[in-house]
Amino acid sequence: MTIELRLIRHALAVGRHGNFARAAEALQMTQPSLSRSIASLEAMLGVPLFDRGAKGVTPTAFGRVLLDCGDTVLQREADLRREIGLLAGLEQGALAIGAGPFLAESQAARAVARLIRDHPRLQIKCAAADPSHLPGEVLAGRIDLGLVAATGLEQDERLVVEMLPRLRIYLACRSGHPLTQERSPSLARALEFPLAGPVLRAEHALLAATRGGTQPPRGIEGGLFVPQIQVNSMTTARLVACESAALVPGTAAMLADDVAAGRLVRLDVDAPALRTDPGLIYLRGRTLSPAARAFIEAVRAVAAEDAAVDLALHAPTPVRRKGRGG
Repeated sequence: MTIELRLIRHALAVGRHGNFARAAEALQMTQPSLSRSIASLEAMLGVPLFDRGAKGVTPTAFGRVLLDCGDTVLQREADLRREIGLLAGLEQGALAIGAGPFLAESQAARAVARLIRDHPRLQIKCAAADPSHLPGEVLAGRIDLGLVAATGLEQDERLVVEMLPRLRIYLACRSGHPLTQERSPSLARALEFPLAGPVLRAEHALLAATRGGTQPPRGIEGGLFVPQIQVNSMTTARLVACESAALVPGTAAMLADDVAAGRLVRLDVDAPALRTDPGLIYLRGRTLSPAARAFIEAVRAVAAEDAAVDLALHAPTPVRRKGRGG
């Protein structure tokens, strides 16, 4: 005896809604058609699955067994379809990515560009999100991969965490800003000016930026650093900084075009707080699609390039030796 998955799906809807009319509406079918499906399933099994009453329907003992097992059967069927769908590979696959605002507009964006350049038929969803929400999105299966500041996530055994090279965060301001007249201003001094950007985790090093003071830096609230100008788009933050006294944080790659064009000046502000440890996270035990594996490779390449740029920016300038006749 073979039971159609369609009939199991119909029975689950009736059990969930406790009413044929509401179940039929949810399934986008007529109530008579749904009644015939349930009657057919009962005839096939030779037992009643639901007791019909004026106030709705309730599952019988047989119905409860079917409902308990039905969800598992359908989930396994969905998993089977997904595994087979992976064979479609990079030509017809789909990929859902989530990243924090910083990483969405730097490493994630560049990795997506390379991926779609090489595989133009891929369906890609790349969303910037609150970093604290991304592990939950991965665990719920709503996204395939997360790109986040991953320190501490290694302790969650449900996730695979692949750490990427540490990134330095720079502060930049418009040309002519008062801070451009100061040599190596401190982080505490920089934070006297408005900051435009997303809400960030307040690391211990950031609190230490005002060493000797009794008050935390402006913006520290409940373990978060809340900028005076709170935006979720780093593009918006850069535009604000170009036209005001606000500062904008960013990686060297994010700020490169504006710095090269003279719209922004990268400040020589350094502190342990101006570091982030990005990482890729995905669900442990779940087979990665070819698209997800290709994205991981692209992110690794981008992250290595960013690390090389940081190294070059801070490499010591070689000292020229004068010749004997110099």
